[in-house]
Amino acid sequence: MKRATARAGRQARQRGAFAVEAALVLPILLGVGLLGADIQRIHTERIRLENTAGTLAVNLAAQRELTGAGLDALAKVAMQGHEADQQIYVLNVQVDGSVSWGLIRGGAENLCEAPAVGGIYEGTLPDDSRRDDTTAAPGMVMVRSCRRTDEVALFSGLGIPDVLKTDAIFPSSHRTIKLDTELQGESDANGLAAGASDT
Repeated sequence: MKRATARAGRQARQRGAFAVEAALVLPILLGVGLLGADIQRIHTERIRLENTAGTLAVNLAAQRELTGAGLDALAKVAMQGHEADQQIYVLNVQVDGSVSWGLIRGGAENLCEAPAVGGIYEGTLPDDSRRDDTTAAPGMVMVRSCRRTDEVALFSGLGIPDVLKTDAIFPSSHRTIKLDTELQGESDANGLAAGASDT
């Protein structure tokens, strides 16, 4: 009888210890799950932004001429419904780093620095050794895509930069891409290119 009572007491203590352990482990598992979900969300947003820049660069690099309506349609598709939270810079960059034209798209402003200053591309080119090359080699299309993150919902309190930014650069099929009158005027006014385009 005493043995059965002792065994029952031991089993009750074991059940109680298991319940305490489960109560301690459950918040940890929940926290790890939320952290994993947030990391996945941030990763997804970065990939979406990279796709925006890459899609625009590849499609624009194949063009000989570009119209305002064409650029707007491409940008809208590339931004995947996030136009209000994004700013996109599009440059036609020559192998020497000079900018033939530059355009800005997206509903947000002042999210990130312009990739060109005084008509010169500030970033690294695929072949930076050709910075002094003024030959008629095909140029490149450079796209900088920036997105603010205040609308990205995170649950674990994980920190995320206020702005995500990515650059894409793709060789053009032509030395320069000719802009229509509307886009050329926009490029001349925004100061990204060094004066009027030579196209």
